[in-house]
Amino acid sequence: MSTQKTEEKFSVALESIQGKRRIERVLEAANALLDRYATQRDPKERLRLLFELVRRNFTPEIAITFGGFSLGTDGLVGVAGSEAVPPALSGGFHGRTVFHCKLDVPGGGTGSLTAFYTEPGSLGLTDAEWLASMRLLAGIAGLGLGGHATCPV
Repeated sequence: MSTQKTEEKFSVALESIQGKRRIERVLEAANALLDRYATQRDPKERLRLLFELVRRNFTPEIAITFGGFSLGTDGLVGVAGSEAVPPALSGGFHGRTVFHCKLDVPGGGTGSLTAFYTEPGSLGLTDAEWLASMRLLAGIAGLGLGGHATCPV
């Protein structure tokens, strides 16, 4: 019985360490985005930086629209106003977890960021970690546009 409890404690500690490492990678990506934002003032280029960061590191299924500008909307599955839905990957299936966030800039327009994810992804994130990561990155995007992001909790 004691050996089983020790193994359980070890397993919990190992998962905690692995979770911490995954979150550190997310924070590194967010810091890299902020560093790039500091040198780029153009809102469209800032959105492009976010798009590429998410596409390369978090999920290839991402679409961003803002005003008349859009990224990742080729072969769009659906659009309603400024709401973008990224195209499905090969096979026509979207990731299991959906993230959708509205981008609002006072006097400057609206848009959205939508992405799909299937755990574990390239960073090994759980669904909950990925959603939290996307909220962080969308918040950075909203601030980088001079406004804010309205994301699900």
